[in-house]
Amino acid sequence: MSIPVPDSSVPRLLGFDVPTLQTRVDHGADEAIVAMLDVIPDAHWLKLFDERVAALKGELGLAGVELDGTSILFFGSIADSRRLASAVSALINAINMEVAGHNAPFQPPAP
Repeated sequence: MSIPVPDSSVPRLLGFDVPTLQTRVDHGADEAIVAMLDVIPDAHWLKLFDERVAALKGELGLAGVELDGTSILFFGSIADSRRLASAVSALINAINMEVAGHNAPFQPPAP
């Protein structure tokens, strides 16, 4: 049995950096929850991400989402960081599947 070689053209989620969460959000001053990717996403991947991230923002009550190189920064009063991690992982996997031609529509995980 051979192990498939990962597709280096799409980003893989390496992990998260989660600061101490605050009850009130100050987008300019608060630290973000950061999803760390292994490569910088290309323009097509970013377009798909931008199209789908609004659903995630609404579902989780995020104040803002920014991309910075290999980091995706999430700002908001997120009571359940595990739920955010699960939703972000699902979003990244769905986009990667679509880029690979499998057309998996993104569905945020149920609470």
